[in-house]
Amino acid sequence: MVNAKLGATMQGQQTTRYLFDTVTASAAGATRYGFFETFNGKSALETNLTTNKLDSSESMVIKSIYIAIDKGDAGNLTALGHMNLNITVGNQVVLKDFNPCFNVGARGVAFDRLHSNPETAYVEVRLLTDIVIPPQVNFKADLIMAENTAVATTKITMGLKGYGVIFSAGNSF
Repeated sequence: MVNAKLGATMQGQQTTRYLFDTVTASAAGATRYGFFETFNGKSALETNLTTNKLDSSESMVIKSIYIAIDKGDAGNLTALGHMNLNITVGNQVVLKDFNPCFNVGARGVAFDRLHSNPETAYVEVRLLTDIVIPPQVNFKADLIMAENTAVATTKITMGLKGYGVIFSAGNSF
């Protein structure tokens, strides 16, 4: 039933999933960061994907979004400033103009009970509506930050947490 709902054509192993990608600021003062678009030259600590689509026997339901900021050398970028997050699956924008900054710090207007650390280096938001990434469909995330205090060594990591189906050979080998 889960496989059919997620669009997986083959039987697979149901599991939790965590997809992540790290982007380095293109220049000092950068405000736009595109995730799950380019994977060349990234280490296993910067991304766990090699392409921006899942295998034909894999799929995922996103339950929460995690954003972590590594300020870089002498940087002071935080997650307190307003952000604009768009997630695109296929050619559909499934999360449009979402501002996760309300979950940062002690604002008192959080979407849920997950909050960032006191240094405001990360934020996590649980979603009320599931976002499904079907097999072999391109996906990406665009984050635009209001703050332009990034330095050239600033790195931002976005993680997508949830559950899904991965390939399971079962009795076929």
